[in-house]
Amino acid sequence: MPAPNRRPPWSLRGVADAALWVGLAASFGLCLLTLAAFVGETHWLLEITTHFRPHYAAGLLACVAVHALARRFRLAAVFAVFALLNATVLAPRFAPRTTAPASAGAPGIKLLLANVLTSNRDHAALIALVEHEQPDVIALLEVNDEWLTALAPLALTHPHARRVPRSDNFGIALFSRLPLTDIKTVYLGPAEVPSISATFTRAGQSIRLLATHPLPPGSAEGLLLRDQQLAAIALWSTASSTPALVIGDLNCTPWSPAFRRLLKDGALHDTGKGLNPTWPVAPKWLRIPLDHCLATRSLFVRDHHIGPDIGSDHFPLLVTVALPPASP
Repeated sequence: MPAPNRRPPWSLRGVADAALWVGLAASFGLCLLTLAAFVGETHWLLEITTHFRPHYAAGLLACVAVHALARRFRLAAVFAVFALLNATVLAPRFAPRTTAPASAGAPGIKLLLANVLTSNRDHAALIALVEHEQPDVIALLEVNDEWLTALAPLALTHPHARRVPRSDNFGIALFSRLPLTDIKTVYLGPAEVPSISATFTRAGQSIRLLATHPLPPGSAEGLLLRDQQLAAIALWSTASSTPALVIGDLNCTPWSPAFRRLLKDGALHDTGKGLNPTWPVAPKWLRIPLDHCLATRSLFVRDHHIGPDIGSDHFPLLVTVALPPASP
């Protein structure tokens, strides 16, 4: 008696169909995250979705390609629309930077920002970076007593400093080869984490600088405290009668409503362009730009780039800004 025909437990076509269904669920998930990011101000969990716009755009473009190859053109069109929504939000970051012609020969200032990670022991990597880049001003975040002891050689090249070590991840330090005046530790908002405010002079012109590190928005309270600190930073900026710079790990991306509000209320512009992700160092696919340099409109950007791995979970940020031409 012939054996009955039995359907194999799996087939290539079955696996392909299952993969398409999984991909379809992931595609609609990315669509929901895209929509959630538009209402990020309504809840702290939704606010987190605002920071991953590049990931949504890339994932949805992959979905478009997969469904187009499977000849599901209507679905591909839907996902293309959602990819375009994310691209629209990302687009301003890729707009050409406008630089005043006079800034080309104007004196500049080079800044290094590094969130060193308190538990990081690779102090030599940071010192080597300073020796290679020769920044005028160095802002360091997450420094403790061990870090400041290891960085004692900086006093030879950057003798003007303010150090505020802490055992948690909110120690901060500022080192400068340029003389600093009106340097002080400030606490912006109720979070009780320190920032450093100072003024330096270059080519006869004064610039105010704020190095800062708000709390991460990992809870409703964290989001509130971060936003209160960002609002205080905006007030600090608008109170300045001279050109001003804000530099730090702001724990938000350029696509966050809080970041856009800071630029508007503080009359600041972002020195960064493109994605320029600084966190986390690993995994690569998760990286987003959390470390920023913001400037008042009278300062122009000459260079903005990400530095090498220094053993931290953040990449360092290097920015050179041009001073406005001096008045005759």
